[in-house]
Amino acid sequence: MRRAFNQVRVLEEYGYGKNGEFLGLDVKAMRTQPQELSVKHLANSKKLFLHLIEKVRSYDREKEKEFLADRDYEGLEMYVLEHLMGI
Repeated sequence: MRRAFNQVRVLEEYGYGKNGEFLGLDVKAMRTQPQELSVKHLANSKKLFLHLIEKVRSYDREKEKEFLADRDYEGLEMYVLEHLMGI
């Protein structure tokens, strides 16, 4: 989840999509399933991506700067994980 957050953060912070660019999510159905459920993973992937965008937008960059200034990388890691988990 942390790696996905980082990737979405880079895209968002550098304005990806503002000039008409778009993502192709590399997702696949993981098992044989009924046809009516075979594309459910696409909706799930989009939902997760949009959730990560909101997490990126609500991320406290000033708090991040404080952790970095203090060289408290464990504190930063915990902050990011708690932010992602909503705690």
